[in-house]
Amino acid sequence: MTPLISKDTAELTARYLPECHPRGLEHRGIGQCSVAPMEVFIVEATDAYSPRIGGGETYSVNLFKYLLEIGVRTVFIGASSSGSRVDQEDLSFIPVASGTHFSNIGYTLRLLTSQSFKRVHARAVVNVQHPMYALPFVMFCPTNPMVITLHGRVLHGVRLKQPRIKAVLYQIIESLCLRRCAAVIAVDAGTKDFYVRQYPWLSPKIRVIPIGIDLARFKTLDRQVVRAKWGFGDDERIVMFAGRLEVEKDLGFLIESFRAVLTQVPQARLVFVGDGKDRKQLEDMAKDLTPKSVLFLGAQKPESMPEILNCADVLALCSLYEGSPTIVKEALACGVPVVSTLVGDVAEVIRNSLVGRIVPKETGEYSRAIVEFLSKTDREGTRRECVKVASEFAFDLAGKRTVELYEELLHGMRGTGC
Repeated sequence: MTPLISKDTAELTARYLPECHPRGLEHRGIGQCSVAPMEVFIVEATDAYSPRIGGGETYSVNLFKYLLEIGVRTVFIGASSSGSRVDQEDLSFIPVASGTHFSNIGYTLRLLTSQSFKRVHARAVVNVQHPMYALPFVMFCPTNPMVITLHGRVLHGVRLKQPRIKAVLYQIIESLCLRRCAAVIAVDAGTKDFYVRQYPWLSPKIRVIPIGIDLARFKTLDRQVVRAKWGFGDDERIVMFAGRLEVEKDLGFLIESFRAVLTQVPQARLVFVGDGKDRKQLEDMAKDLTPKSVLFLGAQKPESMPEILNCADVLALCSLYEGSPTIVKEALACGVPVVSTLVGDVAEVIRNSLVGRIVPKETGEYSRAIVEFLSKTDREGTRRECVKVASEFAFDLAGKRTVELYEELLHGMRGTGC
């Protein structure tokens, strides 16, 4: 695993290491265990060692790695892509499902039927990455400190994509879980505001902790080398989207905007990295464009993403809603500017016109912003500025604030566990 902690955070490791942990004893010069160490259970429907591409999945695995690196006993309850259970010294991965394609309700049922909640020890913090995943733990582990991380406006997405009756049932479950949890993390201020409007009683226990990224992995590489490896020509101007091909990403708008880009930059190429329910529909929309102009690269392994992002000239984002889109920060870390509509916390990331543009949801203005970056001559200057901005979003900053929240809950609660 690539280290996620910076030198500054390493100097604070002694504060977070549990006193019973060998490294904690070493830091403090303690020969005996005086209190129970911190223990955290992370719950997300992905493989801890081979996660799918996605903001929530990446965040969960990065948090897992970070907690282990600072000495916190951590268990990842997830889904195995290989169907095998992985146990290693100083860490634990408990897959309750095999495969990567199941609904949120399907994964919640797996959490219940596998009785994963029985693995949770007394006073362990449980941090779930979707409100519905909290249901088994609020039912069977009511005294454990429960944290729900909201990766965007989940309720809004359910209302957008599901029939009304399913949306109503989901909101009942979501409301129950949010009421029963000890704290809620929103990955951006917009998500916090949305949920406080929905549930005013949530205000005292929700806080914003933006997502950080793994700067050891996402960095600038030799563009010529990685472009040759992935089959892109030096003269091509690559507009890239990376993520799920789903309705909330509004990728039909991106295809229509790209048509206008082609009229001004004929050597432009639109590359979709990822897969999803809307892929066939999007392929049909783009079939009148030459195969060379639009490429559907499909789902890729997370370890390939730094190379793929380094192939791009600009990253495009035009979602209907977002939380704290990890891909924006990862692209900047790879030296790639971003053109986005105003969603999630992108305005807090794209703060100057050197690293990107935030534009209205209008094809003319959106395409002009893309053309602007495809036509830039000082690419190295742009890359340097992008990397400079991305350096402010190292994961250890988010990890530190998350651990501080865990400590607050442990100090304030006197549960006996489930």
